[in-house]
Amino acid sequence: MANERIHQLDYLKGIFIVLMVLFHLALIEETYPVLREAVYTFHMSAFLIISGYLANVEKEPRSFGKSLLRILIPYLLFEALYILLQYFMGNALHAHNAIERLTPLDFVTRIATQPTGPYWYLHTLVISTIIYYIVYRLLRLKGISGLALTGLVLYGLSLVIEGLNWDYVIYFLLGLAVMRSGNSLTKVITPSFIAILPLIVLFASRENFHNGSLAGVAITVLMMSLLLALYPYCGAVVRSSLCCLGRNSLAIVVFSPIFTLVTKVVAPYFAFDPTAISFAVIAVAFVVVCCLACAWLCDRLRLSPFIFFKDRIFSPLTRIMS
Repeated sequence: MANERIHQLDYLKGIFIVLMVLFHLALIEETYPVLREAVYTFHMSAFLIISGYLANVEKEPRSFGKSLLRILIPYLLFEALYILLQYFMGNALHAHNAIERLTPLDFVTRIATQPTGPYWYLHTLVISTIIYYIVYRLLRLKGISGLALTGLVLYGLSLVIEGLNWDYVIYFLLGLAVMRSGNSLTKVITPSFIAILPLIVLFASRENFHNGSLAGVAITVLMMSLLLALYPYCGAVVRSSLCCLGRNSLAIVVFSPIFTLVTKVVAPYFAFDPTAISFAVIAVAFVVVCCLACAWLCDRLRLSPFIFFKDRIFSPLTRIMS
């Protein structure tokens, strides 16, 4: 069931990947700090619920290893490139996370335990999926015992690996729990416009903007429920476009930090708009289009099998009616 293409999940991923790009723009972070905190409460948390639900460990070690490389190799390659970019060009691009000093040990440590930018998501996904596979496939634990051991091991690792945030791992485990229960994620998190009522209450207090809290879990689930309720009403063009972005989310995750840094150079030219909305629209469109173009080029140049361990990484736009 979890391996089938579910348009509603692609649609959700499309929305959350756009939010990821939007709130990695420095100007938007500075202009809307409270809104940033609110969005950070649910967008990547929901992404990890979906990732846990779609994780497939019912494979032989060789097949599983190949599927894992589709995440691990892009992470290692692009995290390394991003670290070097922060070191050599961070100050020139006015990056807030510019690296002033970088030794070979620092370089390896950052990749292994301190991922930067959106690459922490791939780092978390790789570690969580490996532990999940070991527990369920190699140790052959099932049900609650398997879930409990997976969670216990990941919690222990989060104490020693700085970049493995337990607050986010929880959401991977939630998605995993739904998948192991045999239920559909879109049936467990049911579409409902009523979700907007508790969301208003929860968003009214900034103290709830923490994804590791019960309020954060509630906000994440309720936002997914509300967005799923909007799915049938968003129109074929919007729906198809968001699903396309969702299918290309890996490419957007790995390529976006490069182009997000570039937008810092042009941000001052948008000083005429104090709302920064014009900058947000143009910058997000620029980053997303560039990411999709890079994915398309990887396919055309036949680099995808070497970088992503897939013949094709780019998924073209297709019309989705429902």
